[in-house]
Order: sequence, then C-alpha cells, then structure tokens
Amino acid sequence: MSDSGIPSFEIQALHSLLEKEFEFLKTQDFKAFEGLQTRKQELLQYLLDEITDDSGEPVTVSEEAIRENQTLSDLLIQCRNMQQRNELLISQKLEAIQEVLGTLTYQGESVKRDTYEHLNKKKR
Repeated sequence: MSDSGIPSFEIQALHSLLEKEFEFLKTQDFKAFEGLQTRKQELLQYLLDEITDDSGEPVTVSEEAIRENQTLSDLLIQCRNMQQRNELLISQKLEAIQEVLGTLTYQGESVKRDTYEHLNKKKR
C-alpha cells in the first residue's frame, strides 16, 4: 500500500487484468478469461478490505487525499468503465449464442415435423 493508504499497486494490477480480460474476450479465449477470474476476485476483495475498517464500516477518505491521488481516482474510474465494457461484451456474446441455439433448436423442430411419418399422417 502507498504512503497515503491507497493500494495503488493493486489498482494498477486490476486495471491491467481488466485489459487482459477484454483481449481474451475479443479473441474468444474463454479458458484464459476464466483463469483471470480468481485473481480478479482476490484483487477486488483486497481493495474492499482496504476501504473498510475492522467493523466493516467504510474508511473515511478526505478530499485532500482524493486530490493528492487524482491519478489513482482516475484509474479507478477507468477500471469501472472497463468492467462495464467487458460485461457488455459478455452480454453481447451470450445473446449471439442464444440466438444461434434458438435457430438450431427451431430448425431441429422443423426437421422432426417433416419426417416421412408425419407427412403420411398429414395426407390422411
């Protein structure tokens, strides 16, 4: 942790991890993406532990500390935006997969309906 009490190394590590996560999502390397999730959870838990005291109450940070650490504040905002971007990409990929599965399921049902047995029953 830095002298000001803000865990700058961990924030920078989270930023790098979120960037890697996005690259893995773009290239559809889901195994590597999943491999990052444990480390991401560890970093988030560490940061959460750092901003709360032993009673679980948030630690009060002065405006002066925020001003002195504007770079870290900006980095945290970037991390939030990157996380949202990654969530959006995941949602889009899931939606595309669901559409493909829906199309395949629908095509499978139409094949079942048009078997010879069903055609004979329709003629009678």
